[in-house]
Amino acid sequence: MNLILRLLRLHSLKARLRFFGISLVLMVGLLTISSYSFLEYRQTESNQINSMRKDSAIQQTAIDSWVAARASEIRNLANLQSTVELDTDGIQNNLTFFASHQQEFEAVSFANKEGIVEFSTMNQIGAYFTERTYLEEASKGREYISDVMLGKVTNQPMILFSAPVMNKKKQLEGVIYGTVTLKTIDKLMEQFRYGDSGESYLIDRNGYLVTESRFKGNWKRLEFQLNSDILERSKQGIQATSTYESYRGKQVFGTYQLVNNGKWIAVNEIERDEVYRTFNRQLIVMLIIICIVLTFGFILMLRISYHIEHPVQHLLKGVQRLKQGDYHYKIDYSSMKSAPVELLQLCEAFNQMSQNIQDNELELKRQKEDLAGSNAELEQFAYVASHDLQEPLRMVASYVQLLAKRYQGKLDQDADDFIHYAVDGAQRMQNLINDLLAFSRVGTKGKELKSVDFEEVLHHVLTNLQHAIQESDALVTHDPLPTLLVDPTQMVQLLQNLVGNAIKFRDANRAPIIHIGIKQQNNEWLFSIRDNGIGFDPKYRDRIFLIFQRLHNKTKYQGTGIGLSICKKIVERHGGKIWVDSEVGHSTTFYFTLPDRGEHIT
Repeated sequence: MNLILRLLRLHSLKARLRFFGISLVLMVGLLTISSYSFLEYRQTESNQINSMRKDSAIQQTAIDSWVAARASEIRNLANLQSTVELDTDGIQNNLTFFASHQQEFEAVSFANKEGIVEFSTMNQIGAYFTERTYLEEASKGREYISDVMLGKVTNQPMILFSAPVMNKKKQLEGVIYGTVTLKTIDKLMEQFRYGDSGESYLIDRNGYLVTESRFKGNWKRLEFQLNSDILERSKQGIQATSTYESYRGKQVFGTYQLVNNGKWIAVNEIERDEVYRTFNRQLIVMLIIICIVLTFGFILMLRISYHIEHPVQHLLKGVQRLKQGDYHYKIDYSSMKSAPVELLQLCEAFNQMSQNIQDNELELKRQKEDLAGSNAELEQFAYVASHDLQEPLRMVASYVQLLAKRYQGKLDQDADDFIHYAVDGAQRMQNLINDLLAFSRVGTKGKELKSVDFEEVLHHVLTNLQHAIQESDALVTHDPLPTLLVDPTQMVQLLQNLVGNAIKFRDANRAPIIHIGIKQQNNEWLFSIRDNGIGFDPKYRDRIFLIFQRLHNKTKYQGTGIGLSICKKIVERHGGKIWVDSEVGHSTTFYFTLPDRGEHIT
């Protein structure tokens, strides 16, 4: 999903709501159309197949019943003649009466046991049929139903039904047979033709057309042999209902049933296009309805999207105004009554937050002013106090030093010690006051910031520390340094303190190696002063920046413990931060940052 949003460049809430709204509407529409199409398609097909199966079963029953009825009629006529002696006149009367009271048989005849016709309703007396199958079956006492054949007189397809005439002694006296045309079967098959393309016909096991075709063309019965999948399917016993290509080259739904004891195949077909014609019309109507619904859904999604976007845009505007320092800005959501209640609550929460920030800002401003005044007074007090203490302290120190020069060695040892302690204490007191005065001047006597090349700053620092560097055999290296807007005097003081400490707290067994690194990151410059000195326990990394805090004995390492406090105050005055990492016995690295105000590395 994230990849799609990135590819489509949908970054704003408005674009994403539109995208998800349209996608949701289209997905619902497509799902509805797909589900309806699939279900309705399957239902249409299932309904058609089930209907054809039912009709095919009815058709099979009707055809088999018709054939059985004709065979039964001939059988009954033959049974009427079963006497001791053959009654030719009786046979003639029965056949004449039967022929005049039925419409199926074209002719009914009686042939003796030699096959010579002795009576016929079509004046075939004396005729001798070359087709001897019915006579052979009669001689065995069996009935016979012929295949469909062309009548010699009518030249129409017909079927011959025959039954033996037996006397009381079960001896063959002759055969009664009748020929039936397929007019009834043709009418029966017409009843099972569906729609405009439906077809219902009979074929024999060789594929020859038995009944009339709805689409006649040049297809003659008993002469036209079908080339259709249905013939092979019926021979192989494959499912009686399927989709295949008909003998006319059309894709159809078709069913078949074996009728007349398997002699014929009853086939019902209808073109697929006609079956789905109603479905296609319904689908078009459904598509139109769905399009209308989707249009309303799309409009509704746009309205919902608007009611979400509108308050969010107001919230965004409010946040931007708040970011710019306009704490008086309030969101007017009186016209957003239709928006979700959660967003209205969010707008109200924003207004309350803005009011709280405004109140806190006023309180912070007041506290800041109080604190600034208090700090100014404290700095002024420290400056005045340290400045006013200078004169009496210099007088005390001068007289104590004069006393030491004049009476050194003239008094006892205790007096000499006392004088030494007094001189040392006066000097340390003077150093402490000087450092305190320097600390107070960082904020009060700082110069205006200007563009300063740190290469020059470092040059001044190394010049000031030249004696310590030579004495300790220290090596000081550095990266190319930038030009920044700073107080040049305080930058010299800052670097001199840090480099001086690196020299002061060196390892006695190795010469100091000090490297000043520089790295630009975001909107600031990161300085690092790394040495290979004695280091200190990292747990004191915060303590060393406190005023008058020392980690070492003052007799071993001189100083008042205020130098790093001055460094921290200088860095913070310039808007940066200072911190330290150290490893006991290996190294110490001081880091500090200064804001980048548009200058570049030279």
